[in-house]
Order: sequence, then C-alpha cells, then structure tokens
Amino acid sequence: MPYFQSDGVSLYYESTGEGPPIIFICPPAMGGATFFEQQKQLKNHYQVITFDPRGNGKSSDGITGDYTIYDWTEDVLALADHLKLEKVITCGYSMGGLPAQEFAISYPERTAGVILISSFSEVSTFSLSSKIKAGEMVGHSDLLELLAAGLSISHTGLGSKKHKKKIFKSVNSSNSLLTKKLYRNGRYYRSTERLSSIQCPVALIYGNLDFLILPYQRLFEKRLAHPVSIKIKGVAHQVPTQSAYEVNSVIRSLKNTMAH
Repeated sequence: MPYFQSDGVSLYYESTGEGPPIIFICPPAMGGATFFEQQKQLKNHYQVITFDPRGNGKSSDGITGDYTIYDWTEDVLALADHLKLEKVITCGYSMGGLPAQEFAISYPERTAGVILISSFSEVSTFSLSSKIKAGEMVGHSDLLELLAAGLSISHTGLGSKKHKKKIFKSVNSSNSLLTKKLYRNGRYYRSTERLSSIQCPVALIYGNLDFLILPYQRLFEKRLAHPVSIKIKGVAHQVPTQSAYEVNSVIRSLKNTMAH
C-alpha cells in the first residue's frame, strides 16, 4: 500500500489517472474514501489523489499532540513533494477546504488552482459553530460510532452500501483525540483577511440548499479576485457524494482554467 512521510508520520494515499494533479482533502475523520470512491471517475482528465489525514483510515497517528490546520497543510505539501509534483490543484470539501485554501496562501508557487466544496474561511455564524461543536463532542471515543453512522448515512443516503461502509469504517477507526482537536482548530481557523493574496484560479461549489454554508460563499466572493461560483441544485452540504456526477462535470470543465 502506498504511504508517504510527513514530519515522521506515515500517511496513506491513493493516486490514479493522468493529467493535472488534484489533491482531494476530506473533512476530519472521513478519510480519502470520501472522495476516491466517486471522484476517481475523473482519472481520464486528472491525476486524482486522496489521502487519509493523521489518525484517520490507514494513516498512523503520530505524536497525538495538537493537530492544527497548518499541520494538515504541511501534510498536503509533503504529499506533493513525495509525488514530485511541481504544482497541484487543491480541492477541499467542508473543513477539508481549510488546508486547501491555506496551501494556496502559504505556497502560491506550488498551487495551480483551488476548488472549495461547501467550505468556509472562518466560523462566524452560530449555526456553523454549533455544528462543529457537536462534531467535537461526538468525536469523543465513546460516541465515535455514532459519528461514523451519522456521517456515512448523510453522505450516501440510499446510495452505494460499499461507499457507506468505507466511510463508516474510516470514521469509526479514527483517533478520537485527533478528530476532536481538528474540529476545534477548524472552528478557530480564519483566512478571510488573507484570501486576497490568492492569485490562482478559485472555484466555489455549493449545494443550493446548504443554508448553513451559503453565507460564506458571499464572503469568499468579496475577498477573492475572480472566483467562479457554482451552485448544484437539489442538494445541501454533502455535495461531492450526493451529487458526484454534477461535481465531477464541474471539475472537468475547470481543467483548462486550472492547468495553466
């Protein structure tokens, strides 16, 4: 199985396809299975790369101290270095969008583009803060199975039982302490004032029913130079899994824009 090293931690990744490299970054605990099961259909257009963050899926925990958004970002850089990729497109879903945008801010010379799916640059609404706090609480080891059941069902619905099982297994086997810390650090993360430094192409993908996150789309549009905003009809937050066909179509359409 393929692994790479980041600050002494062994992290699992998967890569398939050819073309501009795109690193998909999942929310805490969900693991690379969130994306790879469906976004690997992009392999004829992109090099599709996913990985399990520290303490998730098949990755090791490392030293279970703090795990910040900046540590997460450094793991993305380590993966790009391991694969000898000069520039990458970072695609982050929900809280996975935080290291995706932080990578573009910290390493502009390594960033070809950014795709943010149902994401945010700060937590400044009561509704989003409350939801993340619930994740921190349920991330406790005694309730991890409940979190795994909730995330696997909400992301697959009546869809693939195989995909549901993979997400459940990834969440249920995650390090509860690291998961809780990542949720907490995501709640306090803020890149809003630094977004104007991102000069590469940025695409924002949202579900038109995602009332929890839609206020943050407007915030991105005010701070970024020329973002492309796309709303997927009939879906709330779980866009990449519930509307995989539509998301993949959008990402394919961005290839020429983000490959330069």
